[in-house]
Parts: sequence; structure tokens; C-alpha cells
Amino acid sequence: MTRRFLLLMGLGILGLILNHSATFGYQATFDLAWRYRPEVATTCEDLTPPVRCPNYDQVHSPTYWGLTVVRRFIAFGVPVFLMVSGYFIAFAAGRKDARIKWPILKTRVVGLAIPYLVWSIIIFVGQAIFYNRVYFSDNIYLTAWEYIRRLLVGGATGSYYYIPLLIQLYLLSPILVPLAKNRWKGLLIGTAVLMIFVETLRYLQLFGLGEPVVPTLIKLTPLWFFPRRLFWFALGIVFGFHIGDFKPFFVRHKNKLVFGTVLFYLLSLVEFEVLLAASGQPWIDFFSTYTTNIYAGLFMMAMLSVKKLKLPYTPQIMDIGAKAFGIYLIHEQVLELVGTLMFRFTPWILGYQILYQPIMIVSALGVPLLLMWAVSRSPAKKLYKYSFG
Repeated sequence: MTRRFLLLMGLGILGLILNHSATFGYQATFDLAWRYRPEVATTCEDLTPPVRCPNYDQVHSPTYWGLTVVRRFIAFGVPVFLMVSGYFIAFAAGRKDARIKWPILKTRVVGLAIPYLVWSIIIFVGQAIFYNRVYFSDNIYLTAWEYIRRLLVGGATGSYYYIPLLIQLYLLSPILVPLAKNRWKGLLIGTAVLMIFVETLRYLQLFGLGEPVVPTLIKLTPLWFFPRRLFWFALGIVFGFHIGDFKPFFVRHKNKLVFGTVLFYLLSLVEFEVLLAASGQPWIDFFSTYTTNIYAGLFMMAMLSVKKLKLPYTPQIMDIGAKAFGIYLIHEQVLELVGTLMFRFTPWILGYQILYQPIMIVSALGVPLLLMWAVSRSPAKKLYKYSFG
């Protein structure tokens, strides 16, 4: 079963790369259309400073549907990471004692924090040099505090919110582990209700409901804060202690789980389109919906229900799963760099996602793996764990 979870981790990081590559694809299609389509180039004078306006005439085009179908399909990425992390916390706690010891937690937290800090600082320096993104203030101490604040919440780049989130969940595990061992049903119900509540706030915000309470609650439950994702971590811990009890259920309902996965994947496509139409907006970045979360959960259970799961390139996917954290740390910056180079030197590619996406995906996976391989075989190999976990 441990091998199955490692396979899930590999699929999760591949899904995350596809998701973020598709996000850059949306940006190229909408926000940067003026770069390769001069006829749609307009300036939004109401913004300060004035910038090029997005163009949404490609919504519901073949390009849009290609990106959307992929992005919805791989929505299981972060839930898989959290679930697998929870599973291994239960493994580390020991199924008899059901206690997680501080030295184990310390090792895991430090193993996350050091590479995270290293790459966050590298990103801050790179942003200042190449993109002129320096967070100025009249007071140098406030400027320093802004960088510290961004480090605490994963603000170096969009996907880094996950690392402070996972550290919080690790620190909560001394409370979660006994509950997952002895009162797992209550734990799952409670964390599921919490997740539904937090996600419902986003629905209310979309339609301008619940002012001013809803916006305040949304500010109090950002992605880097544990309430929104706690359920998946708790589910992993429960699986770690009770996977033997779940196996008969998985096997008995395997076909239903597979059917439900396909059904809710399709429903997630429909739900987004309904929300987009009902909002009256040309575009919404509304990814974590009810149906998306149900699809992610069913996908994981369907994967666990197959006794002898044989996917193409399973050993390679498992190897990628073992390197997932290092890939996670680097891949988004690779996407930004490669996307920027194409924006500047080959802007016409941005209009052909059938070319743009393979370049982005191969770069986002290949460059981190190549860098990790090079460091592991260089005189600096002792620094590998401080750079990639």
C-alpha cells in the first residue's frame, strides 16, 4: 500500500505541473493576447498604472476547452499531497501508540523549512533583479517585515502557500493523530464540515452576498491557513491507521468509485460553466468548487480500490513521487522563466497552446529533475537535502 501512496504522490506532482502550466496558458490566452494579436491591444486607463486590458473573446474556444478539460482533470494534485503526508504521519506515529513524537515532527518541519527558505530567498533576489519586484517602504524596517511576512505565508510565489500550510498541519498532528486513531468518524465529519463552510464563503463572495462578514471571513481563511485543507490531511492519517478496514469497502465498491470519479469530473466542468454564466463576469478564477473536491476524494479512493494497479511508466512515476518536494519548489519559477522568454522572443507561440503547453510541461518537469540530478552528482551533493528536501 505504501507503494500505491508513492504512486499517488507522483501523479499528484504531475497533475500540479499540468495545472500550473494550464494556468499560464489561460494567462497567455487572455491577459497577454495583445502581445501576438495587435488588433485586441487596448489600455485599461482606470487602472494605476494603466496596463494592457485582458481580452476574453477566446472563452469557450477550442483552446479554452483544451485547457479547462486538463485543469479540471488534475484537480486532485494538492489533496493527494496532503492525504499522502497525513498517511505517513500515521505511519511515523506508530499504529499501537498513536503518538507523534517531537523529534519526528522537528525533522519533518526542518526538512520542509530549510529548502523553502533557500528557494524563497533565491526567488526574492531573482524578482528584484529580473522583474524589478522589490517591496519598498519609507521605513527600511517595514520593508524587512514585508519580506518576513511573505516568508511566513508562502508569498515568494503562488504555489508556496502549500509549505506553511503543511508545516501547520504537522504541528497540529499531535492533536489529530489520537483523534484519527480513536474517533476517526468524528474527525472526518468535523473537518469536512469545516472545509464546506470555508468553500461556501467563496460562493457567497462570487455573488456579492454576506457583506461585510463574508469578505472578512475569507481574509481569515486564506489558502496557507489550515482550515481550508485540513480534511485531506486528516483523511490521510485516518487511512494510515484504518486502511485495512477501508480495503473491503474499496474493493466492494470499486466500480461505483470509478463511475463516481468520472461523473463528478464531468459535473465539475458543468459547475464551473454555470458559475461563470451566473456571475455575469467574463472570467472567474474559481477552481476549488464542491464538485472538484468530491471528484478529488473519489479519484483517490478509486486509485486505492484497484488491487493490482498497473499504469504506464509506474516506476518512473513513483520515482517522480519520491522527488515531488524538490520539483514543487522549482517548477513554478521554471514556468515563469520559460513563459517570459517566449513572451519576449517568440510571442506567436502564446497563441498556439498546442505548442506552448508541451514546452511548458516538459520544462517544468525536466529542469527540476535535471538540476536535482546534477547537484546529487556534484561536489555540492551534501547540500542536496538543504536544497530539495
